[in-house]
Amino acid sequence: MARRVLIDLAAAVGSVAVCTGVYYALPIGVFGLVGTIGEVVVFGVGLLVVSVLIMVQVRRFRSGGHHGSSMAGVVAALYLAVLFFAAVYFGLAQHQPDAIAELRTKTDALYFALSITSTVGFGDVHAVSQFARAVAAVHMAFNIGFLGAAVSVLRTKATRPKAP
Repeated sequence: MARRVLIDLAAAVGSVAVCTGVYYALPIGVFGLVGTIGEVVVFGVGLLVVSVLIMVQVRRFRSGGHHGSSMAGVVAALYLAVLFFAAVYFGLAQHQPDAIAELRTKTDALYFALSITSTVGFGDVHAVSQFARAVAAVHMAFNIGFLGAAVSVLRTKATRPKAP
């Protein structure tokens, strides 16, 4: 049991580290955007992919079993959602520099995405333009739906008595 917990912890930390490395390596803002329609399509497809990944990981974790998912898979999927929104915020700031106050780097974007996800919201980095506010609103709604559902499933699984 302790070995399994250590493996899950190492997998979660490794997944977070790899995903963060990939996020920083992405060439966001380097290439010109095709236009508003392209941006909306890419955002929608990305959000759909992250949503499906989270649902699959949560469903596998809930069912347990031999082909199930560990807590690390759920954590990695949720963190990938944070990185997705951070990439969106950074791309938006690159193309509309005044859209999000004080967002200049990928670290600023990750900080902003984490502050929205954790509901801390210090206010130093905040959405200014209507489009940036709309994206932040989608991020908040996403958190309520998917993060809430994932936490609920994890809590239920953790408090359910194990069969003898």
